[in-house]
Amino acid sequence: MEFFLVPNDPLRTVLVSPNGVAHYQISTSKETNGAHLSLIQRPADSEADSIVAEIEWGTFGTPTFVRCPLLRGLGRCVGKLGLGITARTFLYRRGLFSKSRYFIGDDGMEYRWKLRRGIGYVLTSSGDNEEIARYTSAITVEGLFAGQRKSFLRIQPCSVDLDLVVLSFMIMEKKRRERAGDGTKLVAHDREPQGDGAADGVGEA
Repeated sequence: MEFFLVPNDPLRTVLVSPNGVAHYQISTSKETNGAHLSLIQRPADSEADSIVAEIEWGTFGTPTFVRCPLLRGLGRCVGKLGLGITARTFLYRRGLFSKSRYFIGDDGMEYRWKLRRGIGYVLTSSGDNEEIARYTSAITVEGLFAGQRKSFLRIQPCSVDLDLVVLSFMIMEKKRRERAGDGTKLVAHDREPQGDGAADGVGEA
């Protein structure tokens, strides 16, 4: 399965298949408490059923919180600002200087996002190194974007829920663009040790 980001902004986009069908929508807004909240939704019969996850982006001195019905404990507290599990708990490092990030899927297995030179982000199963997903760029051969070079998220059939793949990818790609300076804006005081990659001006053009 392949998803294209339209537009190409992980904080404000629709993930569409090659034939143009929308599967996920990501929107970002500023809440009354000043926090920026990203909401991941899928088509559903009701607003409540459409919610896949929330990311409440931290700022200096406050962590980023992640909430999703597939997570455990406080991570399931969808709709409750100031609660959840931290992004660095959900997407954790194994080593102090490691650039890879790991998470535990709803299937109990551990998965790893790693940036591979010349390819992009690749998600593999930690146990057998089997590829689960990758975000890369290539000439599209069919569908709505045929003949165009596009970046896309390709997900293989797997036991982990697609919602967790999309949620973890969205966080990883947002942080990558901040470091590369080619996407989301950062406020001057926002740094990795405290804010887990928060942004002021998220959702702006």
